[in-house]
Amino acid sequence: MKKTLTLILALLPLVTFAQKATELKYVDAKELMVINQGFDNTEDFYTRLPADMKDVTRKEVWDLGLNSAGLAVRFSTDSKCIGAQWTLLNNFGMNHMAKTGVCGIDLYILTEENQWVFIGTAQPNGKESRNVFLRNMEGKMHDYMAYLPLYDGVTKVEIGVDSSAVIEKPHSTILNRGSEKPIVFYGTSITQGGCATRPGMVYTSIISRARNQECINLGFSGNARMDKALAETLSRIDADQYVIDCLPNCTTQILKDSAYFFMTYLAKEHPDVPIFMVENVDYKYGFADLKTKGDTIEKNAYWKELYRKLRKEGYKNLIYIPEKDLSGDSECTVDGAHRTDLGFMVMAKGFMKYLKK
Repeated sequence: MKKTLTLILALLPLVTFAQKATELKYVDAKELMVINQGFDNTEDFYTRLPADMKDVTRKEVWDLGLNSAGLAVRFSTDSKCIGAQWTLLNNFGMNHMAKTGVCGIDLYILTEENQWVFIGTAQPNGKESRNVFLRNMEGKMHDYMAYLPLYDGVTKVEIGVDSSAVIEKPHSTILNRGSEKPIVFYGTSITQGGCATRPGMVYTSIISRARNQECINLGFSGNARMDKALAETLSRIDADQYVIDCLPNCTTQILKDSAYFFMTYLAKEHPDVPIFMVENVDYKYGFADLKTKGDTIEKNAYWKELYRKLRKEGYKNLIYIPEKDLSGDSECTVDGAHRTDLGFMVMAKGFMKYLKK
């Protein structure tokens, strides 16, 4: 017993206690760099729609635009421990989606080979959240990227580092705001991120890291219905490419009423920019749910007919993406529709077969 106690006492000076989130110094993310944001004139700093959209769009769309889906904070630091504290807009939750995806923040490091590697998640712990991504790092200067919540908004974000560490705007020019034109994705709850386990796993962000190119996430859960106002808003972004992935929120009648105007408006405004028309994703429960299966077949048939019509009318920048390249097998979803992380990897790889380099 005495020998055991002596050994424990001898080892005590070698024990290093983990850095606590409360012991870090915090820097406002506004002083760093926020990327993947399509507009500078947003009403609040971490939102996705321009302020002038508030009075001309549906309330449901505007409220979803307050979510920070796709937004990320870029910075460099030599800290051995990195954390975050953030104020959530709603402290929202859903039964079929991990809280880390809804309200959390996750962190990636840029390697010497210019690859992004996931290293930790700051788990939410209330409307005023504070947590650590990672401890015990080497203390050398690296570039990082922290993805903000997918299904909630944030009113304040701060990155925490050791008291003696340096934290500043990113040193690398890779994936910086405005370094090249972005890809714009307009879509549904799936585009917004349902149901990724953490923010970096939505397909738009996977594509962004793979291409080292900003991707603007304009996914609006349940409300991607090709509103006229959204066509006009999307066209303001000087994009490298556009991806229109909104059929799951549209009925065939909505397509008949709105799709022709939406697609031709965007194509006329950007005649030299590729615009991808994405088929309705395959609902896995459609294997047995005959009404869902029939509705999906009907919408895809109309969408393809519209694509052919528009190509004949001279809109040569339109490109069609069939759902078979995006859906994966029956194990890729949470509920037959919304994607798991595996499902989002499948979607990202499918899209990258088509996106122009």
